[in-house]
Amino acid sequence: MRTFLLLALVVLGALLLPAGCNKPPNQSVEMSTDSDPQYTRDQPMSTDIQPVDEGAGEDSYDAPGVPPLSQAAQGRAYVVQKGDTYWKIAATQLGNGHRWKEIEALNPNVNMNALKVGQTIRIPAK
Repeated sequence: MRTFLLLALVVLGALLLPAGCNKPPNQSVEMSTDSDPQYTRDQPMSTDIQPVDEGAGEDSYDAPGVPPLSQAAQGRAYVVQKGDTYWKIAATQLGNGHRWKEIEALNPNVNMNALKVGQTIRIPAK
């Protein structure tokens, strides 16, 4: 009997709820746009926009307020030896093989699976 009453209340509530949601609000709300700036198609939104120098290459870009990479951040040169892998280089040169990802980050154009003897790569400073 309890289950039947509970089910009847749920069904009744489901039938009455949508009917109450369709009623219009008692008061209308008006939004003021007096403080909002008005723009037209002929007027740009901002005059701070500077043109991009498309002739500048990626290497010549200097972000304002960002210092250039220090010598330590650029790492140091390392010549690949026979049997070297990023893991082995990180273990022997940096003291931890898990630091191989730092070597990978300093050498984005080097295929770590095809290191060649005599090839020079960058490794982080200790």
